[in-house]
Amino acid sequence: MPASEVQPIGSASMHRYVKALAVMTVLLIWWGAATTTRQAGMAFADWPLSLGSVNPPGWLKHMVPFLEHSHRLLATMVGLMTLILFGWTHRRNGGTWIEFVLLFVTLAIVFSFFIRAGAERQDPGRKHLLLAVACAAALVPVIWLVWSWLKRGWNITTRLSALALLMVTTQAILGGLRVTEISDTFAVIHGCLAQGFFCVVILIGMLTSPAWADRRAAVAEDQHRPIRIGTFLLVAAIFTQLILGALMRHHHRAGLADTGVFLTAGKWFPGFDAVSSDGDSAILLLMFAHKYWALAVFSLGVGLTLWLWTRRDIPVGLLRHSLAISGLLVLQIALGVTVLLTGSPEHKRFWVTNFHVINGLALLATAFALAVRGWTTRGKKTLLADSGGEASSALPQPAR
Repeated sequence: MPASEVQPIGSASMHRYVKALAVMTVLLIWWGAATTTRQAGMAFADWPLSLGSVNPPGWLKHMVPFLEHSHRLLATMVGLMTLILFGWTHRRNGGTWIEFVLLFVTLAIVFSFFIRAGAERQDPGRKHLLLAVACAAALVPVIWLVWSWLKRGWNITTRLSALALLMVTTQAILGGLRVTEISDTFAVIHGCLAQGFFCVVILIGMLTSPAWADRRAAVAEDQHRPIRIGTFLLVAAIFTQLILGALMRHHHRAGLADTGVFLTAGKWFPGFDAVSSDGDSAILLLMFAHKYWALAVFSLGVGLTLWLWTRRDIPVGLLRHSLAISGLLVLQIALGVTVLLTGSPEHKRFWVTNFHVINGLALLATAFALAVRGWTTRGKKTLLADSGGEASSALPQPAR
């Protein structure tokens, strides 16, 4: 990342706003996890309204409709906050209000087509036509934002806020399609994209921090590559684990396919022909992969911490950051084991399962922040590594 793009771009007020957006995003993801755990995602068959209303009857009195409808309200708030953030950064970067208003109107039109397509239940041909028109209309804001990103000299904050706006818009559409098309696939993508959106918000928060430039760590030249590769692999491994978890949760909602901590279906490897109590074989393989990939993630995170601990001149901030990741990994393993020990094929423990999900989000965010710090470290040269030879000439010379 160029040096010009790692300087803080924004203001103290913008940084506080981004932190508020991050808090709302955490709440939204946790609420989505609770909605999935209680199997409330299909409490209402219509979208974006619930029973055709923003205040459906009885939604405050019963848990299932309360979780689903409040999840939709939170999602709307996060979407509007992201739109405001883009407008804010766009204006600070020389954009006009006319462009912002036109973008807002275009997004509203795109949403209207997706809503009409979701509401069509009688004519499959008309539904497919409306979905095609909606996708075509969605290309207009995407092309404009991508073109502006590449050609208009936007700073990094404006570019990232545009990316966040694209992601949150796609996230909302996927959430709607999950309901109207009754699709577990859309539900999995919807859940995983939320994690990626949160990482983008974290990055915007880091770059708008007034102390960002001062927090950039300085490491020796030979430590740049290992730190970058190690942190990248850790983030990729954690995200892969979250995908496996999302597949398990959305394809086997009622309970647990198996409650073994080390064994799955009574075996170290369940095999491709093993079936769960409801006759599903794929879910047992997913559970096996999720359990043992967790050990791989744990080993990678702790190994990175130990490597940093044994290096000389590693900034203490990076080491503390990696120690926090190791602590979250220990907690995540403990929560996962607790889910297995307290669950059953019929049900899962609501609070334990939800904390397992939200701790996974905290783990991803913390690892992602460490990766950003790793990829934006400043180089420093030791006396012996100075290629110009000035350092060696400054050393005491032997008497002749």
